Amino acid sequence: MGTIARGGDRDVALYSSLNLFFIRVLTMLVPRTLYPLCAFCWSALFYLALHRQRRDMRTNLRVVTGRYQVERLVFSCFYKFSRNWCDQLLMMRLSGDRLLGLIGRWTTEKPLDDALAAGRGAILLSIHLGNWELGGLGLAAKGYPMNILTFREPDERVNAQREVVRRERGVNFIYVDRDSTSALAIVEAVSALNRNEVVAILGDRDGSSHTGVFEFFGRPTQIPLGAAYLALATGAPVIPVFVPLEGGRYAAVMESPVFFRAGRRDRDREIRERTGQILRLFERYIRTYPDQWYNFFDYWGRALEDEKGASDERRTNLPGETADHRQPSHRGALYP
Repeated sequence: MGTIARGGDRDVALYSSLNLFFIRVLTMLVPRTLYPLCAFCWSALFYLALHRQRRDMRTNLRVVTGRYQVERLVFSCFYKFSRNWCDQLLMMRLSGDRLLGLIGRWTTEKPLDDALAAGRGAILLSIHLGNWELGGLGLAAKGYPMNILTFREPDERVNAQREVVRRERGVNFIYVDRDSTSALAIVEAVSALNRNEVVAILGDRDGSSHTGVFEFFGRPTQIPLGAAYLALATGAPVIPVFVPLEGGRYAAVMESPVFFRAGRRDRDREIRERTGQILRLFERYIRTYPDQWYNFFDYWGRALEDEKGASDERRTNLPGETADHRQPSHRGALYP
């Protein structure tokens, strides 16, 4: 959860407590079979009203798909985001088998089971694609010890709703400061991994204090490095996971683990190579489900359209970097 678009004083929080209230009432009164119709009406309203978000999504999709005509995908993104939020509010009332019933296809949990059997914990790394919240709750419902790195939302009532839902399902959350190194959060995350637990992170948005520039869809992009640092510090594998909508239910996909192993001298090279490997996987899933990658802001920034960079004093320099590029300021770089 979080603000999906930000631009100075023009912040747009589509999931403010007021909007969540209306969606929650809808999910209580309307059966899930009618969610597609309700989501269509809701998304049409936002699609027509939010010109800037519509424009920025169009820009992002042109980069991702390599096509100029992407308007159907733009509307589909608003629609599937609305579907996502109907289900997220429904999830607040579901647990156990009823919650797991929202997932129609599980690939495998073997990478996670193997990681926990090794005794070093596991880092689940996902992106803002599909229903990432369902993935964490689903694994908690199956008995996995889940910890989610997250930012606080500007709307405290939204925070309160999230905390109730997650605590009731045995999910621990670790709050990260948007503007500092969050030393306490790092200690908590490392402690969770040392207890052989699972730490879940989102890794496709700049917004933390530890980032590096990597090629992402052919563009220099600020990528958060929290998962890489945790993996190097603890020996825990990084397991990419995705929860896209497929038809009326979701797929829970778990990919092979990525191991970060390096001595002090090879640390930067290991971060660059392994993170690049993960980003290629992110690209594949985003190209497969382009209308489920929910970034309602200009992801790469209009400066990159003209091959211009912008300075970012918070970024982490890695070998071979000669320019400073960053995404526009926005919410939710880690698990929202």
